[in-house]
Amino acid sequence: MAKLIIIEDDPFLLSILAEKLKEAGFGIETAIDGEDGLDKIKAGNFDLVLLDMVLPKIDGFKILEELRGGKLKKIPVIILSNLYDKNNIDKAILLGAKEYIVKAYNTPEEIVLKIKSFLNKEGIK
Repeated sequence: MAKLIIIEDDPFLLSILAEKLKEAGFGIETAIDGEDGLDKIKAGNFDLVLLDMVLPKIDGFKILEELRGGKLKKIPVIILSNLYDKNNIDKAILLGAKEYIVKAYNTPEEIVLKIKSFLNKEGIK
């Protein structure tokens, strides 16, 4: 079972995504702000990070920079954000994000399917 962390500051969306991903068979950890999320990533052993870009304390771009500069750079990151302009998407990909999912354009069920597809493609079970 793949272990995922969701870093999302919207408690309602965080709860829905966590529940849907648990139902899909994933181990889930959550964080409501960037600082807590980064601490949990460093302390945990995650197969995938689901990362919002606009977060309290530390934003998603800073988290990507931190992950890509250290021993955690092998953990794949999928962005879940409503920042969908080309500059932000390009910046996130340049910083190492594997995929960029715009929350407003996808239901929680579609997000789960995209995550499953990504993990299967990467050979992560």
